[in-house]
Amino acid sequence: MQRDLHFILTLLALFFFGKSNLKAQIFNRLNIDFIVNNVQLKNPLAGGLNAPQFSEVDLNNDGKQDLYIFDRVGNVHLTFLNDGNPGETSYTFAPQFIENFPPSFNFVLLRDYNRDGIEDIFSHSDDEGIPGIKVYKGKHVDGKIAFDRLQFTEFQFNVLSLELPNGTRTNLPVNRPDYPSVDDIDSDGDLDIIAPSITGSFMIYFRNLALEKGFTTDTLIFELEDGCWGNFFITPFAEELTLSGAIDSCAFSFTSHQQIEDRHNPHGGSTVLTWDLDNDGVREISLGDLIFPKIITAFNGGTKQTGWMIDQDISFPSYNEPVDIPEFPGCFYLDLDNDGLKDFVAAPNNINSTLDKKVVWFYKNIQSNEEPLFELQQKDLLVKDMLDLGSGANPAFVDYNADGLLDIVAGNFSFFQEEPPGTRDPHLFLFQNIGTADEPKFELTDDDWLGFHQFFQNSWAFAPTFGDLDSDGDLDLLVGERFGNLFYAENTAGPGNPLSFGPIQFGWQGINVGQFSTPQIADVNRDGLSDLVIGERNGNINYFPNQGTPSEPDFLPEPDQTPNNPEFGKIDAAAPGFPTGYSAPLLFDFGDKFWVLTGTQLGWLKACEIDPDSLEEGSFPLLTDRFGNLMEGTRTKPALADLDKDGVLDLLVGNFRGGLGIFKTNVTTGGLVPTREVSQFSDFQIYPNPAANLLTIQVTNEDFKMVKFAIYDTKGRRVSKGELTHSTTRINLSGLNAGIYFLELRMGEEKRIRKFIKE
Repeated sequence: MQRDLHFILTLLALFFFGKSNLKAQIFNRLNIDFIVNNVQLKNPLAGGLNAPQFSEVDLNNDGKQDLYIFDRVGNVHLTFLNDGNPGETSYTFAPQFIENFPPSFNFVLLRDYNRDGIEDIFSHSDDEGIPGIKVYKGKHVDGKIAFDRLQFTEFQFNVLSLELPNGTRTNLPVNRPDYPSVDDIDSDGDLDIIAPSITGSFMIYFRNLALEKGFTTDTLIFELEDGCWGNFFITPFAEELTLSGAIDSCAFSFTSHQQIEDRHNPHGGSTVLTWDLDNDGVREISLGDLIFPKIITAFNGGTKQTGWMIDQDISFPSYNEPVDIPEFPGCFYLDLDNDGLKDFVAAPNNINSTLDKKVVWFYKNIQSNEEPLFELQQKDLLVKDMLDLGSGANPAFVDYNADGLLDIVAGNFSFFQEEPPGTRDPHLFLFQNIGTADEPKFELTDDDWLGFHQFFQNSWAFAPTFGDLDSDGDLDLLVGERFGNLFYAENTAGPGNPLSFGPIQFGWQGINVGQFSTPQIADVNRDGLSDLVIGERNGNINYFPNQGTPSEPDFLPEPDQTPNNPEFGKIDAAAPGFPTGYSAPLLFDFGDKFWVLTGTQLGWLKACEIDPDSLEEGSFPLLTDRFGNLMEGTRTKPALADLDKDGVLDLLVGNFRGGLGIFKTNVTTGGLVPTREVSQFSDFQIYPNPAANLLTIQVTNEDFKMVKFAIYDTKGRRVSKGELTHSTTRINLSGLNAGIYFLELRMGEEKRIRKFIKE
């Protein structure tokens, strides 16, 4: 791992900085190795998958089709470069392309509507406040795909629209949960749209008339061509389609489209794939339904102008292992193994409860594109290469084995459990750092750390944190959970020893914050006692000052019981208009200042500076509501530590897709030593500053012989090093040019840094 010391040491001179710096900075994503089941994961920090939608795209303009995934859980873009050989499925996570993708919601299809060889975006217009489709035109800029929003000025909303018989216009409607088809249905060279009706009972065909009206494919002009395309009816709660007996009539006789919509309740949602499965020039349709685990494929016996489904496979592909994805599967058609044949992929499209580990069902096309035949290869394509804890990921750093390297403990919400209904499968996971001081590497060594799975019947959504609650010099454990309580386990090992816990206590001290407690331990009010700060589902943060003694912590259990404060700093992780926020606070201590960073339901990280005069009431100054400009998905949970000992904090972020991301921040360690044992290294003084030829270092710690020093210039070059010889040691600077330097003192794995000037 390379370290940019110039960047790091420059930041040290700017130890505290303003809101604009925090918000403007986009943190760099780190590549850190993870090993699971003795296999080094290829894309460990891609962030997990829960409801992925797949498209082919040439990300880097090299002529090779790469892979784009939009995950509905968090509305996140994921990009992967295709590094496979012919017949091989191999993709490498390439997050450098994500920044050029626009904010998107519910669905994204990459399709080349203008036939220029560059994929364009069709996405849901949820952010426009109207159910419809917005479009972005693709281009390549500096070797990366990028997009420009198409402007539709003929309608009051910037979305695809239709002209009504009375001359007015309306949006081309697509329901929020649905996944439409953008395809050339009539084979005339431009892209049409098939989307479920408002109730989901019919498929509506919106025909693109660009070429018919004398325009090029660069134009999008739609009309409602058929309110019952395919002539079939989707009966609520039925496991098969109702087909029509004639090409010229819908399966349900009606006099107007609106009448049928008024007479039937919505059946839920649908995912749509149109494709020619039998090489007869007309499109078949494959449908996933919100309440069924199967894919229904209906076969078209009509014409290019008139769809007419005459047969169906209600459990596709019935000739192989059929798709069986509980609640709302989607399906996709693209070449994933570089053999020139398009393959079939099925995945969940539900943002709530569905498969969260066996997420990507990959069916290889073993025959031809003209008449494809599919054979299931695996149910965890791509996911097997990622660190994916199912749903939810709440990480914390701790040196559990006292080897000087920070390890990771993460709790998940749960793995999906289909049987028996309503059960959960939550865990604590221990990732041991098997790397070095400046190059971390993690291995999953325990997927049920401390046996927390035993509580699954009554508790899940585990959120661990570590801190010295009883002032004995070692780190104790608190774990938040679904119903707002706390688990507590006392560390009985003593300072400097591997963690060793006593009995796990549930409902510790009677504290309950409502739902989804997410605790942190810190001496917030500087009285020498460890306090609690706890996030919750509503989005507020609860402050519990310690009312006990250093060795016996004691807390008043009710969040609103004085001196507790359920509105700590008036911080609210809920976005405007949202009833929930899922606050997940992280406190970090700079000695004379405290910051609080919280995850949020929408995914942005919010940072505030704690005002010591406003602990019991009042608000804290907001540093930024988008720390690092990171958007890793919904229900984020941050953790901070200096993983590679470069003096700059690294940010670990969990998300509700069950994945993790790690980033280099622009925040220096300063006085912060996160989740380590109590410091054995006291502070130090340097003088004079500015210095001429001699710099004096004064250390109060008696073990000065264990302290090493190094001096760096502003370009990150080490210009001097050595060890302290006395508690007061003088260093000769005569060989240094005049300028700014940084002195680093290190004792074991701890270090302190000071800036000085050489005259």
